[in-house]
Amino acid sequence: MKRMRIMTIYLVVLVGMFTLGLWLNDMKQDQVDRLVVSTRAEITVYTDGDPTLMALIGEAYEKEAQVRVHIIPIPAKQMGTRLALPEGEQQGDVVISTTSNLEEGVAHGAFHRLPYRLTETVVEPFHGANEDWVGIWYDPYVLAMYDSFYAGQGRYVNTWFSLAYTGPWRIAVTDFVADEQAVTLLNTFGAIYGQERTISYFDSLRPRIVQYAKALPSSVRMAAIGDVQVGIGRYSDAKLYEVHKYPLTILYPREGTPFTMMGVGILKGSSNVTESEAFVSWLLSERLQAMLKESDHYYLPTTEGLETQRDRQGNPLALWFGELKPEEAHNLLQEWIRQVRFRKDIE
Repeated sequence: MKRMRIMTIYLVVLVGMFTLGLWLNDMKQDQVDRLVVSTRAEITVYTDGDPTLMALIGEAYEKEAQVRVHIIPIPAKQMGTRLALPEGEQQGDVVISTTSNLEEGVAHGAFHRLPYRLTETVVEPFHGANEDWVGIWYDPYVLAMYDSFYAGQGRYVNTWFSLAYTGPWRIAVTDFVADEQAVTLLNTFGAIYGQERTISYFDSLRPRIVQYAKALPSSVRMAAIGDVQVGIGRYSDAKLYEVHKYPLTILYPREGTPFTMMGVGILKGSSNVTESEAFVSWLLSERLQAMLKESDHYYLPTTEGLETQRDRQGNPLALWFGELKPEEAHNLLQEWIRQVRFRKDIE
């Protein structure tokens, strides 16, 4: 009797496992079937943007448009080589990259001209010269202030040059050597003011700089937690801390400010121009902006005028448009290293 009971239990378990296996197999097949049905086309995107963010963008568009997006990460310094390939060797559809790399692509004739219906919503400063590419979002440099400092003297420190005045405040800025993205700040200053005045300005900040941060977000984080009174950093990093209720005030320097931008172009060698144009249209839509905010990415859209962007004091955002030639940028960085970062004062 006991033996029969054991055999019965064994058979029940065996049948249960078999049924579960069939159910799991059916479920997997359903998932495959849904994947096959849901993907009606595919595009390939080359990008030197943040890999995690680019993957999120690809997944979001796949889900919404039922188009498979193959994200191919390429280091920023190698993007120019990719864009220099002949049309027949490009083997891709879309490029999402920085302004300088997109302009290099233009120089090699890499892109289709984008139709007006795609670019008409983008504010004028964020277009390529011949509509070969268009900006998606931009990220200006800001003064991120610890709230208690802003409530006192900080409200008067609202320009780049007032930051250099003698005062009891501590500053954090990113090391231009440690983080290559940060060098945009130095280079744009150089394009606007020239090498000599730029070096003089950053040297004037030196007595109050308590740390050269190793990564761009770090200088803003130090201001958000009160380790310094002012962090020089990107709007997106500062906005992240503000949204998460850190005691931080964001000011736009009144003279204007450098910025970085990510843009998009369609390769001439694309075999999926129609789908690529639809993807570009989506990148410029409010749906992308909503997805970015949901994932804690706070970039400013190129479809909104600068006059809509104002800081806590009501000051409008003004952008500096300027770029150094590669040799000029190299020389400026070397002089900053020699005269500012590792300068040895003689007693």
